[in-house]
Amino acid sequence: MKFVNLLRMLSYKIAFYYQKFQLLVLSIFAVGIVDYFFIYELLVSLSSVVPLFLLEIGPIVLIILSIIIIRGVIKYIQRKAKENKHLLIV
Repeated sequence: MKFVNLLRMLSYKIAFYYQKFQLLVLSIFAVGIVDYFFIYELLVSLSSVVPLFLLEIGPIVLIILSIIIIRGVIKYIQRKAKENKHLLIV
């Protein structure tokens, strides 16, 4: 019986990790590149106010901060889901 349950859970775990990998790839390559150029163009419009070095590093800092914030929100939601026993979200 444990073997059947293990096989059943294995398919869900494989699907979960595949979706997690797919989200990572899409967020880094598709959204990340578009987001980088959008933020860069926005900061270039401020070139008369701030030095050029800050314009070059601005998109990178903003993307790193957004990744940290998004990961924090996801971990917070997962922790709340575990506390309330909503295990389908986790």
